[in-house]
Amino acid sequence: MDNLRAAANNVVLKIILGLIVASFVLTGVGDYLIGGSKDYAAKVNGQEIGRAQFEQAVQNERSRMQEQLGENFSVLAGNDGYMQQVRQQVLSQLIDEALIDQYARKLGLNISDAQIKQAIFAVPAFQTNNQFDNEKYLDQGLGATQFSLPKEIDSLVTQAAQDRVVRTATIDVAAIAKTLNVTDEEVKGYYDSNKGRFIDPEAFKVSYLLLDAARVMDSVKITDADIAAFYEKNKQEFTQPERKRFSVIQLKTEADARAMLDELKNGADFAALAKEKSQDVVSRRNGGNLGWMDANATVDELQQANLTEKGQLSEPVKSSVGYLIVRLDDIQAAQVKPLSV
Repeated sequence: MDNLRAAANNVVLKIILGLIVASFVLTGVGDYLIGGSKDYAAKVNGQEIGRAQFEQAVQNERSRMQEQLGENFSVLAGNDGYMQQVRQQVLSQLIDEALIDQYARKLGLNISDAQIKQAIFAVPAFQTNNQFDNEKYLDQGLGATQFSLPKEIDSLVTQAAQDRVVRTATIDVAAIAKTLNVTDEEVKGYYDSNKGRFIDPEAFKVSYLLLDAARVMDSVKITDADIAAFYEKNKQEFTQPERKRFSVIQLKTEADARAMLDELKNGADFAALAKEKSQDVVSRRNGGNLGWMDANATVDELQQANLTEKGQLSEPVKSSVGYLIVRLDDIQAAQVKPLSV
């Protein structure tokens, strides 16, 4: 849009752009240009969904639909009612995501930077010879970036302003069919070569029982003893496992890691060194702090450090991105949520 505005300073292009505004509106661009006075699209329990965030989500959905439907997308894009419905669906999805995020925060659910990093490293598209390849990761990110080149904008203006002559021909398929003679062998040959076109998709026959929840609740009587028995039988479901909080400094070589370990053993500040020298840009901002995690969420490198005491430092741990010095910052014992809560 910035490029279009710059191009619009040209007198000739001003005239052309004036002529094609209507076509932009019909294709849905008008929905993007016409916005309300508020700087947010919705508020979810006080959390704002920004107008820019909403419009970007709408544009992403349009791009996805256009890629999926091809030329047929233009028919839908010309239907204002349908595109308004798409915008409403996108907004509903953003609201749902905000509610889920708020509820997850309320429950104390979180994913550490280390877990996110581990998940990225595990994506095959970012790997070379089963090792994380930073160049591939950057290429994937750049490849997904959407922008418009000046030539593309010129082409858009040219196509929108031109007239095209289209000729059509009507073919009477029934009349042509009467002139053709197809043998049984030809039919069988075509069938054998195109069996995939004659396969019905897998189908399921499902039976279900519809229950009225309100009536069922009225007929069910649950005593305090029943609740206590269920609690005792399923106490593991009300137990928060032991959690540990780690900090990490990532270095390129084992020699660098051992030199760093010597500094730490001599009293150097872990957080300060992490901010200054760690190669991990994610944890470095927080002084190496990776946050709390239970055993299931702890990545392999941290488990290999085998730390059991608060404040304990690890020997250099080899990882796919270099060497790590790990410190166990704190331990939170397993906790059972009491029945009385």
